Amino acid sequence: MLDGNKFRVIRKKHGLSLQQLSDKSGVSVSMISQIERNNVDPTMTTLYKLCQGLDITIASLFTSSDVEDRVVKKDERKTIVLPNSKLKYQLLTPNTKGDLEMLLIELEPGQEDRQMINHHGEECGFVLKGKLTVILDEKEYLLHEGDSIYFNSDIPHRFINQHDEKSVSIWAMTPASF
Repeated sequence: MLDGNKFRVIRKKHGLSLQQLSDKSGVSVSMISQIERNNVDPTMTTLYKLCQGLDITIASLFTSSDVEDRVVKKDERKTIVLPNSKLKYQLLTPNTKGDLEMLLIELEPGQEDRQMINHHGEECGFVLKGKLTVILDEKEYLLHEGDSIYFNSDIPHRFINQHDEKSVSIWAMTPASF
């Protein structure tokens, strides 16, 4: 869960008022204020927009260490689970300032991203287990174990698991935004 106080500290560290961050991110002042007061849990789309406005990664909102390393142990992965969701993101790359980022994404049966999202960069995903439907703009791609997909992240996209088995996939993204 996102700590609104930490978010406020980061915003102020960047020298931005609520209005300035709203202008940069396209998220309303009232929504930012509610997030900072822990009155609302933002969607992934809102987090992306806010982080782009602050020029930070999503993972930086959930970590307390700026230590850079080369190895991420499986029991030390940074994990993001959104409220009211069974969608789980695990960061496979260390907290670096590099351009490449890798994620392990798990979707329980019947789980889906609720909103289309788009951002600058590129993505490539590989399904390790189960099936995953990737929606790009208005076209659906059903991926099975062993299938992969590549796309420009500027294309609105979301993920759906419409099947009876958990979907597990690995994603590479540039630039790092989580």
